[in-house]
Amino acid sequence: MTFTVDNLRALLAELNDAMTIEDAGPAEWLVCGGTALALQGFGSRTTRDVDVLGNWLPQGLEVVAIGTFPAAIERSIARVAAAHPELQGMGSAWVNLGAQPLVGFGLPEGFAQRLTAVRVGERLTLHLLGRTDLIALKLFAAADDIGSRQQIHLDDLRSFRPTEEEIENAIRWTVRMPAPHHRIKPTLKDIVEELGFHELAYYL
Repeated sequence: MTFTVDNLRALLAELNDAMTIEDAGPAEWLVCGGTALALQGFGSRTTRDVDVLGNWLPQGLEVVAIGTFPAAIERSIARVAAAHPELQGMGSAWVNLGAQPLVGFGLPEGFAQRLTAVRVGERLTLHLLGRTDLIALKLFAAADDIGSRQQIHLDDLRSFRPTEEEIENAIRWTVRMPAPHHRIKPTLKDIVEELGFHELAYYL
């Protein structure tokens, strides 16, 4: 299943209510991926899940990787999934920490100043990565993904209509990411070329 922005907002509201029922403590999450695109109106994006990078600490302007969600939040996520048969293929993974390793590598410089806060309810607030940072993460994802989702990442990049400066910043961040299979840089060159930034691609 994929979520439109409207049913995504409805599911998040249900999650906030479920957190109240399960007596979960308030959560502030740093969020990337399709949810961050959809809720900020970047293109006509649908998404299949909510990608949580970790807990966001507004006072210290820092993100904390959490490993797993607290038990009460896990129950809340599962409660929403159980109420929606259309989510059964995803189960509790409709909210996940799959993108969390990026926190350990270091997010783009200055990302904290570009966040958009979305207060879902008393228990849940999302802090969405900004345009510049989503472009960087999408460029990395496209270069790192050789499967069926690579086209989704490319389509997202095109929907941004990024400037040369934005792509240059995204390249600078992407090339310092670990590439255990040595495929990121060659693929990155092809992607930057495909996006029309021929001079930037030349130097990769």
